[in-house]
Amino acid sequence: QRRLGILAIVLAAWAYSRAIAGSDALADIGAVSFSALAVLAPALGFAIWRPQTPPRAVLAGLLAAVLAWCWLLLVPLLLDAGGQGPAWLREGPFGWRWLAPDAAFGLEGWSRLARALVLSLGLGFGLTAWLALRWGTRPAGQGGALERERLRALAGRFIAAERLQQLLGPAREAAAVDAASEAAVERELSAVLGAASTRLLLDAARRDTGSDLDSVAELVDEAAQALRFNQRVLEAALENMSQGISVVDRELRLVAWNARYAELFGFPPELLQVGRPVADLARHAIARGFLGGVDAEAAIARRLAHMRAGTPHLSERRLADGSIVEIRGNPMPGGGFVATFTDVTAFRRAEAELKSVAETLEQRVESRTAELAAAKAEAERANRAKSRFLAAVGHDLTQPLHAAQLFVHALAQRLRHSEYREAVDNIRGAIESAEGLLDGLTDISRLDAGGMLPQVEPFALRDWLAHLAAEFGVLARQRGLRLDAVACSAWVRSDPQLLRRVLQNFLANAVRYTREGRVLLGCRRRGDAIEIEVWDTGPGIRAEDQALIFEEFRRLQRGGQGLGLGLSIAERIARLLGHPLRLRSWPGRGTVFSICVPLDHAAADAAPTPTEAVEPGSALTVLVVDNEPEVVRGMRAVLEGWGCRVLGAATADEAERLLQVDDAQLWLLDYHLDDEAVGLDLLQRLRAGGRQRPCIVITADQGEAVRNAVQAAGAHLLHKPLKPLALRSLMRRLCGE
Repeated sequence: QRRLGILAIVLAAWAYSRAIAGSDALADIGAVSFSALAVLAPALGFAIWRPQTPPRAVLAGLLAAVLAWCWLLLVPLLLDAGGQGPAWLREGPFGWRWLAPDAAFGLEGWSRLARALVLSLGLGFGLTAWLALRWGTRPAGQGGALERERLRALAGRFIAAERLQQLLGPAREAAAVDAASEAAVERELSAVLGAASTRLLLDAARRDTGSDLDSVAELVDEAAQALRFNQRVLEAALENMSQGISVVDRELRLVAWNARYAELFGFPPELLQVGRPVADLARHAIARGFLGGVDAEAAIARRLAHMRAGTPHLSERRLADGSIVEIRGNPMPGGGFVATFTDVTAFRRAEAELKSVAETLEQRVESRTAELAAAKAEAERANRAKSRFLAAVGHDLTQPLHAAQLFVHALAQRLRHSEYREAVDNIRGAIESAEGLLDGLTDISRLDAGGMLPQVEPFALRDWLAHLAAEFGVLARQRGLRLDAVACSAWVRSDPQLLRRVLQNFLANAVRYTREGRVLLGCRRRGDAIEIEVWDTGPGIRAEDQALIFEEFRRLQRGGQGLGLGLSIAERIARLLGHPLRLRSWPGRGTVFSICVPLDHAAADAAPTPTEAVEPGSALTVLVVDNEPEVVRGMRAVLEGWGCRVLGAATADEAERLLQVDDAQLWLLDYHLDDEAVGLDLLQRLRAGGRQRPCIVITADQGEAVRNAVQAAGAHLLHKPLKPLALRSLMRRLCGE
């Protein structure tokens, strides 16, 4: 039906447009359309400003207005579209001129549009108003007052019969409910159903009857049951909370609370009522001393001001019994305020105890820290004393060992009788063992004390490896071994002296434990690093022993000499330098120790072309300065055995006098001379006099200060006890410079 109605309206509009298309402009068509819409104005006005107007009166007025508009405007337009209109348009039907469309009610001078608009609006408004006055208020069943029995039957679904009897009184046949009784029933229903549901139900009762009203009542009943269930759930949740809760409306009257709230503040049951002003509750709490000695009215005014302003607040109050309550208030979106009251007494006590414990612990920590600091200072003093003792003992022991080593080396060069060679070798072995023990103890002491600081610099591996190979090549040949060294042109960044100590330990172990075969010293590239390796054909190391050999004083029971300090020192120096150390071994076949050192490409690019070294010989004159006469005699014996000429002196003045009458191509200076003089002072005086010669400083002092001073002076450093092979290798290198 709806579709047919739409189709009919569309066809009528099309027919009308075809009929008048040639007579009027488009603007006239729009004016006619708007005038038709204006006919609805009286009905809309009554619906907005006087909604109690009977619907039949509004419909009658609307129908009269539409008919008048069609008679006064639509009919004349349709007749004029077909040609000359009939005479009754001006004279009226049956001679009634006041009904003529073009002269209705004597409005002949008006346009058809204005006449139709004014008369249709006037007729619609007037007829609606007259019928509304005649019919009065809406009859029962159509929006009027509710009948008593009908309201009783409806409210009886939700209110007990006794209470309903009190509200409505005795039953009276066909009697309307007065406004007061209806309002009382509405309030009672609102407590059960809610205000919105009650209003909906009563409006439906005024409009509908029969099954429709029953359906509405059932729907409202279901909604009310869901509401009551949610209300019970909310009440159960509130009652089982450990916090006290109170809710007030926008007028600051109590609407909800739980038992914990009443328990915290001791409110009597008669005080906690819905609608009770929250100010009364605050006065009761202050009167009982729950908030301490405060100005009651000022405190109440502040709290009410917070609630009215909708400002969240958080505070704590200590009650008269000593308990502490945290009060947290927050505004509700629709107005009102909700406040929670939490007993934080246990928390605050625990917090105070924790603070006390923290303060006590802090005092204990400070006391223990002071004790530890004192113990650390004492340990550092003891460590420094130990280091000084070892340094002093090492220096005192080094001097005679140094001299003994020189004399033994000189004796071995001059000895021609093989029957005494074994005794000399035994003496040399004993001295070397003593030197190794002293060096190991000194290195361990310096590592423990943190006095061994790396001096990282770029240096070439070619001469560095050649020096090591020359030093240990002689030892290898004495044991019937062959030591092969593979030259390497790479430059690396490390501490050359400390790295040398690591490789010396590797080579010493390889020569000591290899009975036959050979030892190989070489390098492998590993990306941006060089891995320096020492291979041997010794007995190898079992897998379970490989982690043990780096412990101090750990020596595998395989014969040979040594105290088990070498590999421990090597591992700690490698860790100090940050160079990875690696061990691989195959029992019965051999072992390889290696250390990985970073490359220095920039230094390699700028490196000069190496020159061939010249073997020191008879043409070389060497100045030897040492305050120990035995050391001077031992150095003279060793150097003369190599074919050198020696100028020996015990003091700086004596050395200068010797150089005034003779010249030396190489200077060997002891660092510590008599009268607190040092060899570097002599070196400075000699260079100030215009002499420039390569210089080797020999000392028993292992300290970094000595090392840095020698390096800054442009000299070379060797430590006592001096190994003749190391001295010879360095001299060979310096003679070519």
